[in-house]
Amino acid sequence: MLVMFVSNIAEEDERRVSRPLAAARPAGGGDLEGMLLGSADAMLLLDERGVITFANPSAAGLLHATRGALVGTPMERWLESADAEHDGLQLGQRPLERGLVVRGRARGLDGESFPLEVSISPLGGASSGYLAVCRDGSERERLEAQLRQAQKMEAIGRLAGGIAHDLNNVLTVVRSFGELGLEEAAPGSGTAECLTQILEAASRSERLTRQLLAFSRRQAVAPRVLSFNDIVRDTEAMLRRIAGESIEFRTDLDPEAWNVRVDPTHFGQVVMNLVVNARDAMEAGGSLHINTSNVELDAEYAAAHGVELEPGEYAALSVTDSGVGIAPELVARIFEPFFTTKASDKGTGLGLSTCYGIVKQAGGVIWVYSEVGVGTTFKVYVPRVRENSAPSTRRRRTTSVRAGGDETLLVVEDDSQVRRVVAETLARQGYRVLTAQHGLDAIDVAGRHEGGIDLLITDVVMPKMGGPELAHELRSARPGLRVLFVSGYSEYAMIREGALGDQESLLEKPFSRDRLLERVRQLLDAHCDRR
Repeated sequence: MLVMFVSNIAEEDERRVSRPLAAARPAGGGDLEGMLLGSADAMLLLDERGVITFANPSAAGLLHATRGALVGTPMERWLESADAEHDGLQLGQRPLERGLVVRGRARGLDGESFPLEVSISPLGGASSGYLAVCRDGSERERLEAQLRQAQKMEAIGRLAGGIAHDLNNVLTVVRSFGELGLEEAAPGSGTAECLTQILEAASRSERLTRQLLAFSRRQAVAPRVLSFNDIVRDTEAMLRRIAGESIEFRTDLDPEAWNVRVDPTHFGQVVMNLVVNARDAMEAGGSLHINTSNVELDAEYAAAHGVELEPGEYAALSVTDSGVGIAPELVARIFEPFFTTKASDKGTGLGLSTCYGIVKQAGGVIWVYSEVGVGTTFKVYVPRVRENSAPSTRRRRTTSVRAGGDETLLVVEDDSQVRRVVAETLARQGYRVLTAQHGLDAIDVAGRHEGGIDLLITDVVMPKMGGPELAHELRSARPGLRVLFVSGYSEYAMIREGALGDQESLLEKPFSRDRLLERVRQLLDAHCDRR
């Protein structure tokens, strides 16, 4: 939307200055001045050399000067700097035939500097000189800065998601082979201890990749209809412990808070991260206030606060502290991954970036207002849904499952190491395992296999043919085929939890051996229960 808006402005500027004023306009300067005098637009008349011969009151107000101070001065005097192409108008040396738009900065008599756009057009006809229409460029500058920031965050998000996806493949291999090795190591041996440390490091790395996926908005979600009140109440005891005794903690929850559709676990993490940041900003103590409310936001609010949102009804959650505040030059960077003002031993710089990704994935926005020495307020807005709260649809884990079996499984994974460790893990439990490196290869393997296939285990994103397409193709010949999707990230609605069919499930990378075996057994046993 911002790109279109900025583009439309530029196109309109080009149309406006590409044609001279109609020759039918009065030739007399006085008549023309009279026409411009009452205009709400800031307008100047220039002679052939670019010297101002007339300024209307709107121009004087825009340039922070008097009309008398403007007349007789070259236009260049009021442009402190201009774009490179038109730096130094020098109208007397190069007469304009089509007109031009100059963007730069102006400095009025009061010394204030601000962005200025000037559209200069030849008068045409019997009149000589130029008409200059001036406009404050602050709004354009703000929109362009907002667009650059949005593009930067989107690029960082794509990079973070790609890195996390690749790391999840590596962590799956490290964790799974580590667990296989631990099975064979003598209990209490040095080898067993080394493998245990490797697995613990893999678990820590897994938490980091999940935070990166949250920022990039590519983690699987299990949304429910609830209110922010539910999330705050469910986590309040923990939040009070996080805040500590030196901080006055209070909540103000709107009893009529609107419902939203969000993942409660993820948004609990948002609230927790915001409380942790607030606590760290108040080392000497202070006050922390969590508030929920209902708001109607319009385009004017979005423009004023530099956020992208559709006008409408929103549920709001705010976290306010009385801490040290955030310097203005840092506000634009606080949601970037790994950016932090804390000491290296106090944070990874992923807390706020995680919040940003979770809120954006829910269709909402997160906004911050801060004053150094006064405090900080984070506000989260998520679109209202007109549905009643529903019980959790998250699938419950079976507490007792058989680890192995003798069924035939088809494992499809483009990463050779992941494919190998998954196949070996399953084969050790007695399963008959077929393997393929992508969707087209899997169709060939399944076509040549004479027996049945009880379960398809497939990565979601693969070259040539992805997991969802592969499942659709194989089911045309095997209608009852069970499918376990495996993914380092999930950005496809068809494979998100809550949108899967009875014959499908989703396993996120990296996963443990036990989690893989459990999920496989769940799907196979559910198939047996139906028969």
